Amino acid sequence: ALAMAMTHVILKEFYWENPAPYFLDYASRYTDLPFLVTLSQSDGRWHMDRFLTAQDLGQQVPQAASKTVMWDAHQNAPRVPKGSMGFRWDNGGQWNLALETADGESIAPALTILGHEDRVVDIEFPYFGGKEPGVVTRGVPVKALSTPNGQTCWVTTVLDLMMAHAGVDRGLSGDYPKNYDDPQPYTPKWQEAITGVDARLAIRVARELADNAVKTQGRSMIALGAGTNHWYHSDEIYRAIINLVLLTGSEGGTGGGWAHCVGQE
Repeated sequence: ALAMAMTHVILKEFYWENPAPYFLDYASRYTDLPFLVTLSQSDGRWHMDRFLTAQDLGQQVPQAASKTVMWDAHQNAPRVPKGSMGFRWDNGGQWNLALETADGESIAPALTILGHEDRVVDIEFPYFGGKEPGVVTRGVPVKALSTPNGQTCWVTTVLDLMMAHAGVDRGLSGDYPKNYDDPQPYTPKWQEAITGVDARLAIRVARELADNAVKTQGRSMIALGAGTNHWYHSDEIYRAIINLVLLTGSEGGTGGGWAHCVGQE
């Protein structure tokens, strides 16, 4: 819960209100945040589905169903960058992500669809923080793509989904918290009732982690021990923590990243 609240603060302050160029560049190059995700609809309700692939675009290339897609801000069109899983298995061996197409054309990945969307849809995200499982419904900017079979495929970016899921209010429809003191998922006030950590402290730690990473180009580190492994679904706790070092561009360089003590891994 604390990691999710810190994610909320970092996304709000360093990706939305005052975007940090270092974070945006890192996220574009080394994470899946700019990749496009398809949306599905059932009974009038929208849900996240799966990654958009080259096969969805009708591209007749090897392993098309495993080659993921970005939105190219320069071309204003979907493009397939080198280095996704499909490239590992198409005999080309190009499995290091590169911001260019297979034929060498550069790609300028758009981290968000906001501002260029075709519409905003309210997506239901599962929520397990209450006594009974539920959902939170939050608006997400989406684009419409025409598929080879003549159907319309609605897509958005991973970052747009994360912004909505984490509850960062960008002026869209849905159940967004008003501020950090609003106890809706996943604000600092929300985590306070779960963890006992003062909301103000959660905000401060998130800001300091991110601010240090901006000033040092990613030399922020989170160290943890075996404690999380004493809880059910500890892999989800790990993922929430790893998100923080990725959002702050801190993984992969000297002095930053995710450090684990106790050698049970």
